[in-house]
Amino acid sequence: MLQGPLEVAQVFLNEIPADPKLFRHHNKLRLCFKEFIMRCGEAVEKNKHLITSDQKEYQQELKKNYNRLRENLRPMLERKIPELYKPIIRPRLENRDSFKRLSFRRAPEENS
Repeated sequence: MLQGPLEVAQVFLNEIPADPKLFRHHNKLRLCFKEFIMRCGEAVEKNKHLITSDQKEYQQELKKNYNRLRENLRPMLERKIPELYKPIIRPRLENRDSFKRLSFRRAPEENS
């Protein structure tokens, strides 16, 4: 069950990309997989309440495969890119003020 999504995750999420330009894409895919695995769990649980007694074995297989997928994805989904979580550096006020003063000065008017 769900071998395709696991392969996609292994190809694209197994390693953090070397190129910082790809960090946000990598993180976005990681978050999509987190959502996906959560929705799969909800679907397996909902299915449990909808099946008839002759489908219990199928439900057990679904649950087993879901748990296996979740465990295989866990290391990739829990790995975060530290560079995306660094605090934002605020500009120093004196730099910002001096920029305003210099940028919006009136040009000297010529007498004509």
